[in-house]
Amino acid sequence: MPGKISSRMWSQPSENSLSALKHGMAFADGIEFDIRIDADGELVIFHDEFLPGSGSIKPRCIENIYTDELRKRGVLTFTEMIKDQEFLELWRSGSKTIDIEIKMPHPVVGKEDDSHLVSILESIGHMTDDLDLPSRSTIVSSFSPKISSVSKSIGFEISVTQLVPRIRPWGRYWRIKRAFAMPQFVMTSVPHIARKFRSEGMDSIGMALEYLKGWERYSRLGPSVGLKGKGLQRLHNSLRGMGVFVWPGPLELEDSLIGAGVSIVSDHMNPDVVSKPDGSFRWPRPASQPLDDEWMERLSSSALGERTDLIKEAGDNLPSWSELSSKRKSEIISEQGRRMLWEGSEESWNRDHENGIPWGSPRIIGHRGAGKTHGW
Repeated sequence: MPGKISSRMWSQPSENSLSALKHGMAFADGIEFDIRIDADGELVIFHDEFLPGSGSIKPRCIENIYTDELRKRGVLTFTEMIKDQEFLELWRSGSKTIDIEIKMPHPVVGKEDDSHLVSILESIGHMTDDLDLPSRSTIVSSFSPKISSVSKSIGFEISVTQLVPRIRPWGRYWRIKRAFAMPQFVMTSVPHIARKFRSEGMDSIGMALEYLKGWERYSRLGPSVGLKGKGLQRLHNSLRGMGVFVWPGPLELEDSLIGAGVSIVSDHMNPDVVSKPDGSFRWPRPASQPLDDEWMERLSSSALGERTDLIKEAGDNLPSWSELSSKRKSEIISEQGRRMLWEGSEESWNRDHENGIPWGSPRIIGHRGAGKTHGW
C-alpha cells in the first residue's frame, strides 16, 4: 500500500522539503530531488546554485555555506531525509523510485567537475550502503557529461544517467541556460543518445520532453522519434528496454507518455486533481500500484462526482508492486516488454522481481518531491 496521502484542500509543500518528498513518495511512483554538497561536506537537498539575496553570488553558493546556516534557512539534509522511517520504508519497498539529481556548482565556487562528482557519489554510496535498497529503486542523474565515467572510476554501484540536453550551472535566467543547451539539442537524436548511453553502461536516459513531442523534435539532425506511429516505433527500437525519464510532464500528455513507456518527472502532485484535461480519470501510480482490469473499468466509467472517492478506495485496496504475486508481476512486465520491443527474453525481463520495477517500465515521479514551487 502507498503511504499516507493528503486529502482535499491540499496545500503544496515547498520543493525539496521533507514534507514534499514524503508526499511525492506516497502519491506517485517516487520522486526526483536535487543534491548538493555544502561547505561542511554534508549532502543537502536544494535546487538552485545559490541562496536568494543581493550582492555577490559567491558567498551565497550552497557549496560555500555551512550546514548549520543552511538548516536555519530551511534546507533539508540527506541525513535528515534517510532518518525518517516512513520515507525510508517506502524507499526500501521495491515499489518506489528515487531519482537523485546531482547539481554542479556555479563556476565562481571554483570546484573541478570530476572531484565534485567523486565527492557527491562517494557520499551517496556511503550513506546508502546499509539501507538495504533494491537495486532498481534508485538512479543518480546529472547534466554533467562525466557522470558515467566518474561513477565507473570509483566503483559506484547505483545506476546513473546523464540528462540531455546539457544545462550549464550558470546564468541567472532559464532562457539563457536554455539557449546554451540548444546546440546539443539540435545536434543529437534519441537513437544516437540511446546507443551512446547503452555503450557506456547506462540503463536510462533523462531528457527534455521536446525530444519526443512538439515542433522542436523536427529541428534536430537524425531521425526523429515520437509518441505514436513510426516515431513511436523508432523510439522503442532505439531504447530496447532502457528507461527514459522526461520533464516536463503535462497532464494532457500523461496517457500518451505512459503508454509509450516513458517515465514522467511531474509537477502535478495535487491529490485533489482526479481528472485530466480531456475528462478522463487520473491515476498517479501506474508502476508502484498498477490498476487491474476491474479498477480500470470502474474508474473509466466513473462520473466526475464519484471519482475522488473511487480513487481513494482504489488506493486503499489495490496491492503495491512489492505486494503483487510473482505471476502478476510477470504478466505486467512481459506485456510491456513485448509491446515496447525490449532487448532479451521474457525470462530475462522477469528474473529479478525483488530488485524493483524494470527501468523500461513507465513511472510518474514527483519533481522536487511534490512539484516545483519556484524557478524553472
